[in-house]
Amino acid sequence: MDIHKPKPIRNWREFLKEYAIIVIGVLTALAGEQAVEKLRERSRAAEARASVHAEIARNLGLMERRERSEACMKKRLDEIAGLVAASAAGQKLPDTIWLGNPSAFIMQDGKYKSALSSGNASLFNEQEQAAYADLYASFASYWQTAVEEQKTWASLRVLESHPAPSPALDWQLRNALQQARFARYFIELGRRVSLMDGRAIGVKPGETPNRRPTVCFPLSTARDEVQNLLPANNVVGAIYQP
Repeated sequence: MDIHKPKPIRNWREFLKEYAIIVIGVLTALAGEQAVEKLRERSRAAEARASVHAEIARNLGLMERRERSEACMKKRLDEIAGLVAASAAGQKLPDTIWLGNPSAFIMQDGKYKSALSSGNASLFNEQEQAAYADLYASFASYWQTAVEEQKTWASLRVLESHPAPSPALDWQLRNALQQARFARYFIELGRRVSLMDGRAIGVKPGETPNRRPTVCFPLSTARDEVQNLLPANNVVGAIYQP
């Protein structure tokens, strides 16, 4: 096998020619690597975006599910107001009282946090990153308000045990009722803002089962009857406090 030895460079023209070939080869290789890396980053960004969008759609869907019980919520709060007034007046309360509780669902953020910790979120443009930050801040606020709402309803459910009327009890119940109304308003506001932000990035609410919330059972429903129906009407993620 013949081995061709490199020819000696005899002048500057040949040197520049060889130099240009080497430089062009190196730049071509670097450009190729950058193109491959860009494709990888686009793929990572698309995968992270799809994952985050699915999580957002899930949260929005649960917000919409909560909204479907708002008519029951309004009716029940009005009924509670009537019970509070009757109790303060010393009137006998109904023998059976079922208040139930508002639907509350945990707002997930695991996919978004994963995108942040992995650095994939940095691949989104600035406007997109801001939109996600705003949405997840709304989700966190929504969930915190839902937790506080559950606490106020726990205070209201003392009515189910037919307590003896007193000025202290009347103040407690009226305060809890006002807190419950405020939480309901704030939750509805959070839902509308989140839906608007979701539409801005092209994410619609996901589908969720349409199941009957406990607050939609009639006020006169016996606890045992509700408990027997709960397995068919409760889902993971919904809070139920007897």
